[in-house]
Amino acid sequence: MKTITPYLLRFALAVTVLTIIFRYFLSYGIEKQSGIIIAISAATYGLLMFASGWYFGRKDGEYLPIYDIGFRFHLTTYLIHNGISLLWIGFGLGSKHENLSVSIMAAVLWGISLLIHFAFFLWARKNSINNLDKEDIFE
Repeated sequence: MKTITPYLLRFALAVTVLTIIFRYFLSYGIEKQSGIIIAISAATYGLLMFASGWYFGRKDGEYLPIYDIGFRFHLTTYLIHNGISLLWIGFGLGSKHENLSVSIMAAVLWGISLLIHFAFFLWARKNSINNLDKEDIFE
């Protein structure tokens, strides 16, 4: 069964665009030492990420009737966000007050929560096919 769906790819594109914009404004806010810019960019990023996950996740659920407890979207977000953040700082696009070790620590801590989510995903996947009769799947 194909689990990389058009909606997951569109979500990945949205996450990429949102993360690049977020990293720009976050680095700008850190450089200017403006808590307001940092808070507004973080809150806006969080809301837009939630909205895009909800929208594309709902569409994906209609397209592919599996119940994966959002793991594919979580993994996609993790890879894109942390990849962009590490490259952003690694290429010197971040503020002079940002360092790579903070982004690495955030990726490690988020990775731990991703592993926990993966464990729940493995536990729930035995019931992952929603509203489909086994006779319709296995003829």
